Amino acid sequence: MTNVRPDRAEIERRAVEVLRRASAFDVPVDLEKVARALEVNVHFEALEDKVSGVLVVKGAERNALVNATHHSNRQRFSLAHEFGHLVLHDSEGDRLFIDTNLRVYQRVGASTDDAYSQPDSTTKPHEEREANQFASALLMPCELVQREAVSLDLSEEADVAYLARTFGVSDQAMSIRLQQLGLLRPTGFL
Repeated sequence: MTNVRPDRAEIERRAVEVLRRASAFDVPVDLEKVARALEVNVHFEALEDKVSGVLVVKGAERNALVNATHHSNRQRFSLAHEFGHLVLHDSEGDRLFIDTNLRVYQRVGASTDDAYSQPDSTTKPHEEREANQFASALLMPCELVQREAVSLDLSEEADVAYLARTFGVSDQAMSIRLQQLGLLRPTGFL
């Protein structure tokens, strides 16, 4: 794998590729199928509140830990985020990714959480943004969002909330994804 950072289109493509390989291209995305396809053992544990998820890659062994005390939508995004690290960043041998509470649904720009800029950080801000983009694309694939949204009035908060429940994500995550896909203007629901 090269050290070239993937752009948004490449991240979207790789997320869809994972979904198709896992036979999980459906609403809501079945993350158990994705975990099996990626050969990741998933563990739900009571972690420190600031820790959303952890990915441990040691040789061929892959383990994702998700904070069992967080809301189910947050758990789904955290797990999809860890899958993003695996798919996008697993090129440097054994790695440990510990994801603390950062702005999980970050839109664009630099990370606002200083934890990823510290000398002992296990990840870089661009890796966190890329893993978040992958998680959004994995949980809310463009084609499926467009298909489900076609009969809805996305200027209505209730319809955006309905779509979020359908995909198993938060209203905020869905709203941002709709904006990214050009289906909702930024001045809309937030």
